[in-house]
Amino acid sequence: MADAGTLFPAPGAPTPENVARAAQAQWAATVTSGANWFYWIAGLSLVNSALAFFGSDRRFVIGLGITEVVDYVAKEAGAAGGIIPLGMNVLIVGVFVLFGFQAGKRSKAAFLTGMIVYGLDGGLLLLAQDYLSVAFHGLALFYIFKGFSASNQLRAVESASIAAGLSPGPLKPE
Repeated sequence: MADAGTLFPAPGAPTPENVARAAQAQWAATVTSGANWFYWIAGLSLVNSALAFFGSDRRFVIGLGITEVVDYVAKEAGAAGGIIPLGMNVLIVGVFVLFGFQAGKRSKAAFLTGMIVYGLDGGLLLLAQDYLSVAFHGLALFYIFKGFSASNQLRAVESASIAAGLSPGPLKPE
């Protein structure tokens, strides 16, 4: 705080620029966290597909339902060990990796499209009455939405910083 007789803030007092940078770092970390959920979804879905490829009945509940459908159809068709279902799942997982990459760059379209696709995937699991996976889909969507919201907040903080004559600072947390 400023002394009664000076125009300068007391040593160690937060400056507007430091406050703005701290807010930016907080929002940027939340954006990254939200975007990283797409990578977790992709990775665990790929592990689920690999487990199915090798004949295991175990799986992660946070994975994609659509990859489970591909695995099930392949198994019923006698192609459980085939490379085609695994290739299809790699392609599906690649889309989620792309969502994560673009969402990490604060792409509204990636966040929104990813949330819609993952929500639809949750609907597929709901039809299959896999309620634990549906619950995890809801949890993941909550955190992805937090990342999306933080992206909007980060834009607002950056705009306010620029309007106040401050440099916008780094876009990513260090």
